[in-house]
Amino acid sequence: MIILHMNISLKKILKQSNMLYFSSNEKLCKKTIVILKLFFKKIIYSDDINKGLETFNNTTINFIISEIDLYKSNGIDFIKKIREVNNSIPIIVLTENKNIDILIEAIRLNLTDYLLKPVDTNQLIAALNRSAKSIYNNGDILHKINHDLTYNYLEKSIHCKNIQVSLTKNESLLLELLLSNKNKIVKNIDIKKYIWINKEVSDSAFKTLFSRLTKKIGKNTITNSFGVGYGILDK
Repeated sequence: MIILHMNISLKKILKQSNMLYFSSNEKLCKKTIVILKLFFKKIIYSDDINKGLETFNNTTINFIISEIDLYKSNGIDFIKKIREVNNSIPIIVLTENKNIDILIEAIRLNLTDYLLKPVDTNQLIAALNRSAKSIYNNGDILHKINHDLTYNYLEKSIHCKNIQVSLTKNESLLLELLLSNKNKIVKNIDIKKYIWINKEVSDSAFKTLFSRLTKKIGKNTITNSFGVGYGILDK
């Protein structure tokens, strides 16, 4: 029996999160991905270490699920490279391999869970629950923008001292994009693609969005590289 039970706050954390699924065969993990789509904002699939690392470095990834038994590469090697730059992101490993040496090596990589295939749905959901708790307990739902401002990814709100200001969907998308690329200038065309996807947006609407966000977080928080893009830079 499948029990889809999870604390509401933890569900919200997952629903605001992108998950990277690292596997050598997308068709064979289709059932698992279908379940994961119930919980996550977006599932990004990769079957190559270099492509997976590129995705991790250039996209906001909040969770990782990696298989170990891969056709072209080793899931352990992939996780080791992730841990070189991020030791806290929740990682769940899936494998058919019961080799104790591999298990010990995997455990040393600070995994959230190590699940044997075929994957038991209830065990997977329990692992997702623990992952969400880890993010919550580590304070990863909060992002300090500067000395005065903090952004809450779960509530989609700005906190300044004792004042809380809610953001609209597009305002939060814009702020999260800039925060995930902090100390970089994000090009105007990339911002438009991220927020409006395939829709056309006028220059007026584009500028209005920045104007609204700036009023809420302060005019000096976002740097405008005229004609190029915008960014949140340490000053």
